[in-house]
Amino acid sequence: MAWSGSQYQQLSASADVMHRKNRSTAQCPSNNFGRSYNSGKSIHDYSRTNQQQRSNGNAIKIQDVNQASSNVTIVGIIIAKESPKSIISKKNPGTERHLVSFVVRDSPAGFVAVTCWGSERYIAEISNIYHTGDIVQLSNFQVLMKATDGSEEKFRPYTPLPFTFSLSENHSSITSYDGTDVDIYQPLLHLPTKASNDYYSLEDIVANGQGLSGEHINILAILKKVGAVKDITTKTGRQTQRCELTLMDEGMAAFPFIIWDKEAASMATTWTPYRTVLFVADARMSFDNYRSCMVATSDSKTIFTVNPDTQEAHSLYQYAQQCDSAEEPEDDSKSDPPLEKITDKYTVSDVKSLMDNYQEHWKPTAHGVSCVYLSQFNTDTEDSNTVISYRCDKCKHPLTEKNGYLCSNVDCCDGTLSLFETSDPPELDRAELEYRIPVSLTDHTGSLEHCYLYGSVAEHLMGIKVENFLKMDLENRTRIKWRFLMERCKVYFKVYRSNKDGGRAVIQIMSCSLAHPQDIISL
Repeated sequence: MAWSGSQYQQLSASADVMHRKNRSTAQCPSNNFGRSYNSGKSIHDYSRTNQQQRSNGNAIKIQDVNQASSNVTIVGIIIAKESPKSIISKKNPGTERHLVSFVVRDSPAGFVAVTCWGSERYIAEISNIYHTGDIVQLSNFQVLMKATDGSEEKFRPYTPLPFTFSLSENHSSITSYDGTDVDIYQPLLHLPTKASNDYYSLEDIVANGQGLSGEHINILAILKKVGAVKDITTKTGRQTQRCELTLMDEGMAAFPFIIWDKEAASMATTWTPYRTVLFVADARMSFDNYRSCMVATSDSKTIFTVNPDTQEAHSLYQYAQQCDSAEEPEDDSKSDPPLEKITDKYTVSDVKSLMDNYQEHWKPTAHGVSCVYLSQFNTDTEDSNTVISYRCDKCKHPLTEKNGYLCSNVDCCDGTLSLFETSDPPELDRAELEYRIPVSLTDHTGSLEHCYLYGSVAEHLMGIKVENFLKMDLENRTRIKWRFLMERCKVYFKVYRSNKDGGRAVIQIMSCSLAHPQDIISL
């Protein structure tokens, strides 16, 4: 198999480091990070306690724990975590019990579900500090045997051992572990919790169709896109987050996967499209009537293994690097917020700094607004192809002169496959036309070149449909140019990292209009 193992492993390790680095200051209160949560200990006791946590000499393996175990300690890496939640107490009706759940692992076959119970404040602090990829030490927990009928695992991740761990605020402790042997735990984050060949391909899911509805299955796929994270309030009033992923593999170009969990959604924003392979254990399948297709969803059973260290994942990663992503649309306008919700103000210099940041690291799409001059607006050209582009009237795929203005989308009935069926020249009267006007944006901090006004954005600015523009002579096109050249405009835009050309940063203009005096003052 033609694959560079070191490259893949370095990428996985880099992703782990970046995930921990990105959240360390944003999510962890400075006075709590690394704190030992053990009843009766104050924050001043931590220094002494932390020295005790630098060696796991007193710890035992998870697989060696049994129901009779008491006052034992284990060390492991968190491979999955849910957002905190509350349930109604059975002992005290009308009151709530608060909890947060993890899956902790210390060997390939040694991983166990862990539930922490306590006050709302305690659970919130535990949840803010500990995340997937952290190595922790657990002490004085209760060992609970699973029900023999398997009923408990209907709502929690699969674990191979016959017990779970329960930690309480008053009697147990969970502590960050920083021993000399931490390196042995990190590779466990990249081992799937199910057999490496126990999964459905995306093509298999589509073939099975609604027969899989309601089932939990395993999926191995490439991450193609991460959508925007949205705050959601459920019917019961619970706050959560939603993030839609687009997956792909050798047999399927796009498949929707929806995350419904704040913790998982936050983790997804650290993943890089086309550089991330996911083994998803126990994804829930359903049929989306609105889309008329199968959709995968994460729930309380789901575990994500990022860039799994398996032969199947290595092969899929190699395929991802060979994909011609240039032929795929990169950004989905359906996920963009309304213009009136975009309030972040940028100068040209700010935009350049933002794009430099995106060039180095993948991040979710950013939106902003600026007041700038159009320092380039060359509509007065005899070659209409410099300001006009063509799209297939069937699938809306771009048509280029390089491809003879033939659709290169293999899924389109007029696409590449039809090249083998006809020798007729392309019919440009069957193509859809849209504006693609090159512009430069300038303010007192500098100029941003190689920007474009596409389609309806250019049409709304000029007030002229593209078909009518093509009928204009050069003199009238020049008049249009001078109506807007060096005029101040209010520009809404978004910046994202392209899947093309090594992941370059891209700015896309969402709206452009002549600025009003109040726009100039406020921006």
